[in-house]
This record gives sequence, C-alpha cells and structure tokens, in this order.
Amino acid sequence: MEYLDYGYLRRVWQYKLINYMISKRPDKKGEYIKMFKEYPEGFYIHARTRMRSARGAARYIGRYLAGPAIAEYRITSYDGENVTFWYECHETKEKVVETVTA
Repeated sequence: MEYLDYGYLRRVWQYKLINYMISKRPDKKGEYIKMFKEYPEGFYIHARTRMRSARGAARYIGRYLAGPAIAEYRITSYDGENVTFWYECHETKEKVVETVTA
C-alpha cells in the first residue's frame, strides 16, 4: 500500500520552499519563480524506499523538516551572492558540484 504520492510531495515541497525564500528575499522573487519552470516536476526528494506504515512515513518526513535543507559541510564556497555546494546524485552515485544564487 502506498501512503504518499511522491510526485505531489515533490511539487508541494518546491512550492513551500520557494514561497518561504520569497518571504525572506522578496527582491529575488523573479529568480525564485523561474525555478517552477526549471523544475516542473518539483524539487527532488530522496524517497526511494516504500513506506510500510503511515507512522513510518511521518517519521521519515519529520527527519527532513527538523533539519536544514543542506548540510553545512557540503557548502564549499559563498561569496555573498552565490553558493557552491556538492551532492551525490542518487541515480549515478557521482559527486555533483553546483553553484546557485544565494
């Protein structure tokens, strides 16, 4: 039995996060809104394993809501405008380095 529609969860996470960023930096609203077009399926969430119960699903989501969006040790540089960080691509298992506007 599937408890969560992960496509829906991805889009809701994207919507909530972008709106939060807009509330904190309204001057960057245009840049943030572009993310809806750049990521039409929502922001990636690592939810590969199936949940066996609603309690397990709630616990899983709670872990992510309680912590930061990215671990500080993955941030390799910040110049006041741009942030460079790395992550491991779940599909290829390769390290990816990305720079985005702060």
